[in-house]
Amino acid sequence: MAVEGVRRRCPMTASAMEHVTTMSSPSGLPVRLAGVGVRFETPSGTIQALENFDLEIAPGSFTAGIGPNGCGKSTLLRMVAGLLAPSTGSVEVGGSRPRAGDGQVGLAFQQPRLIPWRSTLDNVAMALELSGDPPADRRDRATAALERVGLSAAAALRPRELSGGMAQRAALARALALDPPVLLLDEPFSALDALTRESFNAELQRLWLERRRTIVLVTHSVSEAVGLADRVVVMTPRPGKVARVVDIDLERPRPADLTGDSRAADLAAEVREALASAHPLELRAWADPEERP
Repeated sequence: MAVEGVRRRCPMTASAMEHVTTMSSPSGLPVRLAGVGVRFETPSGTIQALENFDLEIAPGSFTAGIGPNGCGKSTLLRMVAGLLAPSTGSVEVGGSRPRAGDGQVGLAFQQPRLIPWRSTLDNVAMALELSGDPPADRRDRATAALERVGLSAAAALRPRELSGGMAQRAALARALALDPPVLLLDEPFSALDALTRESFNAELQRLWLERRRTIVLVTHSVSEAVGLADRVVVMTPRPGKVARVVDIDLERPRPADLTGDSRAADLAAEVREALASAHPLELRAWADPEERP
């Protein structure tokens, strides 16, 4: 049974926001994709996932990529993480080609992917174990990562004892444990209920404000993208390209609920307009804030 007492924190309220009044200096790395194309060979033929994809991401910035399934969002993250090489073009993190396991990039997947026989603490420490950190250092850093996501009380629990939200917290802590300059999030909150997802978004903003790592989040949610990011990158259908980049000029820290904020509403409308233009078959879904393709 899940431990409800450590399920989640409350969304960022006005009183909580008083403690996050200024942003730290950027400490992330720049990311650059130039002329990137990705092809996959399948029994039924060649799939062109991305084509002529160009994007520059500033160090310490928060970027959201948005588009329906199949437009190459996850492929994009895998390349930045060094898990996949582009067929054409180049990908750089901090001026160098990314290499998996070098500690420069952390990746949180859609599913937690926790090892069932390990405790929460040991799951979080796994990345540090693979990187060769000494056992004592692994435990200290994993403990600190759990504390940062509000999951210290669940350190000894096994995955079967965690709620869905707690498992997602553990997966995020695992990505944070190496304290990577670049953090990639592949719809890590998509399976959560709306209330838990709102709480996670507030926590993610808090962590970013504190550390100013470079974050790239891919999502289907317009409101999530506008609420969290500095820029929203709208992608075309396969083969994925950049259709439009919408700059998000909302002040930080931002409340968990931007309902009633006229500027946020205008920006969300701009993103939906770009999505509808790039994906005409998805027009009705993107036009409705509560509906996701």
